Amino acid sequence: MKPRRLLLVAGGLIVIVTLLGVGSALLPRLAGQADTPTPEPEPLAVVAVRARGEVVPAAWADLSFGTEGALETWLVDEGDVVEAGTPLARLDTATLELSLEDARQALETAELALTQAQAEHERQLGDAQLSLDVADARLVQTRAQFPSLDAAEVRLQAATEAEARARTEYDKAVHRYWEPDDVTEGYRLEHEAAIDARQLAQAEVDTVRAEQYASSQELLVLEKEVERSRIALAWLERGTDPLLAREVERARLVVMQAEADLEAATLVAPFDGTVVTCYLRPYDQAGSGVVAVALADLGALHIETTDLDEWGAAKIAAGSAAEVSFTAFDDKTLTGHVTEVALRGERLSSGDVVYRAVVELDVPDPDLRWGMTARLTFPLE
Repeated sequence: MKPRRLLLVAGGLIVIVTLLGVGSALLPRLAGQADTPTPEPEPLAVVAVRARGEVVPAAWADLSFGTEGALETWLVDEGDVVEAGTPLARLDTATLELSLEDARQALETAELALTQAQAEHERQLGDAQLSLDVADARLVQTRAQFPSLDAAEVRLQAATEAEARARTEYDKAVHRYWEPDDVTEGYRLEHEAAIDARQLAQAEVDTVRAEQYASSQELLVLEKEVERSRIALAWLERGTDPLLAREVERARLVVMQAEADLEAATLVAPFDGTVVTCYLRPYDQAGSGVVAVALADLGALHIETTDLDEWGAAKIAAGSAAEVSFTAFDDKTLTGHVTEVALRGERLSSGDVVYRAVVELDVPDPDLRWGMTARLTFPLE
């Protein structure tokens, strides 16, 4: 082999051996680096809450009539700006007017019946009071004339005692046979006269007792008459038949309801606003459950969020700043601030919970329309 080739082979072997030595020294170090985990990058801090929203009037309502009936006419057109209390539409009121007239006539009839009953009651009350006064007077007069038995009984007692004494004297005279007959006859006559006097006194007592009994029966009748008069007066003092008063009250309530129904047949604006949509046509059936018109205050529009989640609702509050861009405009971004965040969330069918937040624009924009969609950004400090 030539010397030059030998030198080349020897040089190649030296290079290979050197590389193997260096590799064996580096392998453990490389293996240790592979075992060490690579640190993850720190997450970026969230700087804003984002949500979608919708342009909504500050005040709006779907209005319905307060009573049933067919729509007669609209008194406004869509787009009209009206003030609170402005009539918007009216139902056909022919039936309602007839009902009100019937109710008023029924009320007049009930009131007339009550008035007549009250007048009759006053007359009966006066008659009852007069009857009681007369019965009382007769009772007092009869009691004052009630015969006294005391004097007649005293006279009867005296006559009885006198008759007993005359009888005693007569008996003594009869047993005194030696006395002349004319003397005995005198005692007999005195005794007979005493008997007659006693009988007269007894008759007087019997008469007085009979009069007392008759008077007591008359007193009993008069006392019962006084009691009946007093009961009748007390009954009348309770007033007229309460059913009549209740009938009047029922009739008055029917009139009030009929008046309310007639008034409700005219739909009026509850607040200042714009007539947005008239849903009914003439002769359509209207009622409390049928929306007739949409009224909104389009001069005061704000933004309400539609998908603000729980995390976002916890980060913002009344006074928080907001930036609003609109789908309808490519280069329109407005500023505003939060005026309200709902206290209660709404659970969607997906299970997510969203909260309604209201954003008031710092400067109103006349280009905005009810229902436009918006993207809201709430910067966080």
